[in-house]
Amino acid sequence: MNIVLGILSWIGRLAVLGVLLLGMANCTQLGLNYASLDVEGKPAAYPPIADDPEGFLIDRERWIDRLETHITGPIPEGVTGRLIEHRIVDEEYWEGHGVLEEYVIAIEGSGKQRDFVLAVAWPKTDGPHPIIISQSFCGNQTAFDYPALTPPLPDNVDDFCGGGEPSFMGSMVMKVFGRYISTPPMQQVLDRGYAYASYYTSEVIPDSTEPARALMPDFPHGPRGEITGAVSGWAAAWSAALDVLEADPRVDTSREAIMGHSRSAKSALVAGVYDTRIDAIVAHQAGTGGSALSRDKPGETVDGMLKSYPHWFDPAYARFDADGTNTTPVDMHVLIALNAPTPLLIGNGRRDVWSDPNGSWRATLEAAPIYAASGAGGLKQDGMQDAPDDANLVFWMRPGGHSITQRDWDFWLDWLDNVMPQSDEVPGSSNEASVTPSK
Repeated sequence: MNIVLGILSWIGRLAVLGVLLLGMANCTQLGLNYASLDVEGKPAAYPPIADDPEGFLIDRERWIDRLETHITGPIPEGVTGRLIEHRIVDEEYWEGHGVLEEYVIAIEGSGKQRDFVLAVAWPKTDGPHPIIISQSFCGNQTAFDYPALTPPLPDNVDDFCGGGEPSFMGSMVMKVFGRYISTPPMQQVLDRGYAYASYYTSEVIPDSTEPARALMPDFPHGPRGEITGAVSGWAAAWSAALDVLEADPRVDTSREAIMGHSRSAKSALVAGVYDTRIDAIVAHQAGTGGSALSRDKPGETVDGMLKSYPHWFDPAYARFDADGTNTTPVDMHVLIALNAPTPLLIGNGRRDVWSDPNGSWRATLEAAPIYAASGAGGLKQDGMQDAPDDANLVFWMRPGGHSITQRDWDFWLDWLDNVMPQSDEVPGSSNEASVTPSK
């Protein structure tokens, strides 16, 4: 009997896995094609901005208004983060390479509040430390491979990983999308001197259409008005996290990076527009609605993305494909350019045609003169495969598909070392926390 039940259990798991993979294919096809390296004959970015970069910088607010009106909805500029609770979880985390802690943070604005849990792994070495803040698809327990971390509330568990502790489905996701899709190479990150922080996006805004739309009117926002897209709401948590972390003396406030993959990379690009404290951004495989141009493209279309995830952006973005003309007064090269002068890495995989590396490359080419005009410097590469690790605007593409790999992390850490060099003025401090919750 036990054998029969065991077989039935595995059949059930395989069936669920099939549904899981089919569902994930809505956001990233597991294709076998290669992205084209040629820009000849491909549609140019529209509207053009490269011919007048100084004018773009002067009219920056007007371009932000266009972005909000036609794609993202209002960005939550002006929200704040308040520490509610802080606790040390494990002083010998990852076999003694770090200290694991949790911060319960309130996002506040417009008289409203939304709480989330930020987990942080600190290096054992003396600080202050550079920090990488990420978003998690699968909850902090999976992101840090540590089941004792606080699980999200059941109402906030919406995605394919289940949101809780490491599971069978979580392990299958990692096998398909890369070893580090959920948990980074933690020992490498800590031993390089970086603190690593992460929060679960669905705890901020559920990644499910009806719950997300129901929550948005009550989500904290600033003077730009109520948010109308989850991508912008997820970005607000980065700012709230920075408010709290910058009060911790272990953080080197001149070296604060954010990293996002896929839908979280879209959110990272939005966060970079309005929070100038961010010192570097890794936006990996952001695709449609992120770094890739929206029109005449292979892979995921705007219409296809919004049919599956209409809550990610303002409803106005759906008009882009509605009449078949693929016209809009703003596209994703503008989003990239609005991040200038913050160092930005646009990550890609050559087989990730669904996310359209070629469209991201053309968007980056159009945004590069704005980066140069901002004083950050433009591109230092001639092609999609020539990424330097010391440019403030870099297009990174490695072999493989929609995933996070060891090769990605090796390059990202080298790049972060170069674009966020340690300041001689930053004093040393002990590894002891000095954070006090607000009453």
